[in-house]
Amino acid sequence: MMRRPTLEVIVEASSSESGELLVVAPAVGRYGFAPRVGEVLVGGSRVGRLTALERTVELVLPRGVTGRVAERECTTRSNPVEHGQVLLRLVPVEAAEVGEGIVSAAEAAAKDLPEGTFAVTSPTHGMFYRRQSPDAPAYVEVGQSVDIGTTLALVEVMKCFSAINYGGEGQPPRAEIVDIRVEDTTEVAADEILFVLRPA
Repeated sequence: MMRRPTLEVIVEASSSESGELLVVAPAVGRYGFAPRVGEVLVGGSRVGRLTALERTVELVLPRGVTGRVAERECTTRSNPVEHGQVLLRLVPVEAAEVGEGIVSAAEAAAKDLPEGTFAVTSPTHGMFYRRQSPDAPAYVEVGQSVDIGTTLALVEVMKCFSAINYGGEGQPPRAEIVDIRVEDTTEVAADEILFVLRPA
């Protein structure tokens, strides 16, 4: 499956003293698939999708930027945006806090995983989609290798679609999918195991 080209978003410091960062649209277009509120993002994380003149790109966070999504300015799957429009607001996250959350999730998932593997779990309760549309190919298949930032699936909550991307603290830069535990277009619970992977 062909991977979409990527485009870095613009990140600006907020005028407040909270250390908040503003994730800004790098071009005019229609924006969607924003990460969920509360999600921790690191450099290279996908932060949505932008379509303009029938061309779609995956928006990514610049290297060296880290933060937790505090607010999404666009809440539907397709929002018209202007160049420089704020898409997300990020608040600072301590490295230790990020590590603790990932270790905790990994420990919980490890109870039901084969040796040498790890899991990607659902970030929230919602509907799970393995493909962008009913007639599109699945984002990933068993046996496929994925890199940091690869979109694995979508989760929909109240008509808001969030991409589930591979990557995060403690995960290898490249991994192979060994099991997909959820059927397409089924309901999932928060922290439910979706994909089982092993380092590639």
